[in-house]
Amino acid sequence: MKQKHLHHNPVSYAGGLIVAASVTLILLTVAFMLILGGGSPYFGIVAFLLLPMFVVLGLLVFFYGMRRESLRRRRLGTSEAPPYPRVDLNDPRQRRRFGRAAVAAVFLLILLAVTGYHGFLFTESVTFCGRICHTVMEPEFTAYQASPHARVSCVECHVGSGADWYVKSKLSGVRQVFAVLFHTYETPIPVPIKNLRPARETCEECHWPQKFYGAQLIRNPHFRYDEANTAEQITFLVKTGGGSPKLGQNAGIHFHMIIENQITFAAADAQQQVIPWVSVRHADGTVLEYVASDTNLAADQLAKLPRRTMDCMDCHNRPTHVFLPPEGAVDTAMASGLISPALPWIKKVAVDALVREYPDHKAAERGITEEITSFYAANYPSVAAAQQQHIAEACETVVAIYRRSVFPKMNVNWRSYASNIGHRNWPGCFRCHDGQHVAANGRVLTKDCAICHTLPQRGPLAPIGAAVPEATEAWHPMELEGKHATILCNRCHAAGFRPPTECATCHRLDAAAPMMASGCDTCHARSGEVQPLADCASCHDTLSGLHRSGGHPDAACTDCHQPHRWQVTGRDACLACHDDKAGHYQEEGDCANCHDFTR
Repeated sequence: MKQKHLHHNPVSYAGGLIVAASVTLILLTVAFMLILGGGSPYFGIVAFLLLPMFVVLGLLVFFYGMRRESLRRRRLGTSEAPPYPRVDLNDPRQRRRFGRAAVAAVFLLILLAVTGYHGFLFTESVTFCGRICHTVMEPEFTAYQASPHARVSCVECHVGSGADWYVKSKLSGVRQVFAVLFHTYETPIPVPIKNLRPARETCEECHWPQKFYGAQLIRNPHFRYDEANTAEQITFLVKTGGGSPKLGQNAGIHFHMIIENQITFAAADAQQQVIPWVSVRHADGTVLEYVASDTNLAADQLAKLPRRTMDCMDCHNRPTHVFLPPEGAVDTAMASGLISPALPWIKKVAVDALVREYPDHKAAERGITEEITSFYAANYPSVAAAQQQHIAEACETVVAIYRRSVFPKMNVNWRSYASNIGHRNWPGCFRCHDGQHVAANGRVLTKDCAICHTLPQRGPLAPIGAAVPEATEAWHPMELEGKHATILCNRCHAAGFRPPTECATCHRLDAAAPMMASGCDTCHARSGEVQPLADCASCHDTLSGLHRSGGHPDAACTDCHQPHRWQVTGRDACLACHDDKAGHYQEEGDCANCHDFTR
């Protein structure tokens, strides 16, 4: 009896079935993708990654079954044939079988080659990076879609060219896949500072640093926190400068580029927001090392910190994944007409609604919509009735701003990722240029704003094509003198908070206290120093009780009056001096004989 061929065994049958099923599913999935115009991103994983792996697995199982069957027959002594199939193309029957096998093999090779190539392209695609791990990458992918680099694929910046970095990225990706599967990833996802490829190997393939010089005019729309949402424009000139004297003045912001100068720094934290040590090597070869005078690190601790040569990404660290702070996002929306400036107090109401904490996006949508609509219903009923459409559009826009920047599931909000461009909402430039970094020769890293940009000018809002309007007011709403002149910008304009509009916001004062109506400068000089307590009598010339009779000649006003409330704090204040043993009172009501607690 003629023996069956080696592939006639259960294992090879299973392998063949796996191959046939996988090939069929690949063809069907690709057909669906063509019909649907792309469809779900998971189609790409199935068609170009998972199913080709099953094809290879099926082939391995098929040939393993043949080998296993051959060894079984030889062990039982039921076969005299060699362990491998014998091919005789002179036999017409074998020739036909060989032809069919060759056609199948060529088909499978072409299929695997095509799917492998598309699998490679798919792993390099924005869909693979941003949409596969939807929850994990949703914040970065959402910000990317609204960024200036929305048409630049992720790998062009995060991987770059070359096989070595591609392999590194895929090995890192394996670890990330397991982190997602077992939910061991951090929230929010940390910035990959350590593993980021140098900008000169990625960004500089498009942005040629040697050709960046000169200056750039910045015109930012701004609306005040008042009833009229007073429109204005902040204008200043950014001195981009250049990194080489061959291209113009070797100064300005791009002095930091590693062309003629080289800057090395050491950060004390993983996000590089605290920089206690800076070294600057100038074009003439001189080197100066600056150490922050307020650092609590000893010299040996500073020496152990990792050094990094400064490049573009140390300032332009959020060129794509940008989360606009609430104030700036609302200003932009109002300037573009998405939010009507005609709605009273809409700037303040919108920003206040944005900076509140919400458990999820649905709660945020409800909370923001309710806060805005209820404000107008309670305070401006005529506006609520006449401008329903504008109020609804404002609610929709504010909700969209929130959805682009806050992701509660990933613990991502406006405060999660620092942006080092400028110094308004984050330390940025002030990480080094804070006036605290001093060299051994006494030289201080400059804090002079005019080195990098002209002083801002505040004027009326004007169209982009119009001439720069003449400044009509001081560039800052309040005069920065005394202690206020030393406060860094980001302390008041921190990302994720509404900037203060009154003293009580920062100083945690009781805005309802009687003295708050007089204004802080009544008792505080412009230098920020409190005037002598004797000046209290210049305002309070009408005194009563013990004050009039001189019952407390040696006492300071603040012995009984809490600062910034300027009213008697209650019976407990009396008990600090008047106790039972002294016999100054017989019952609680006696205190009121001298002190009026209602004022």
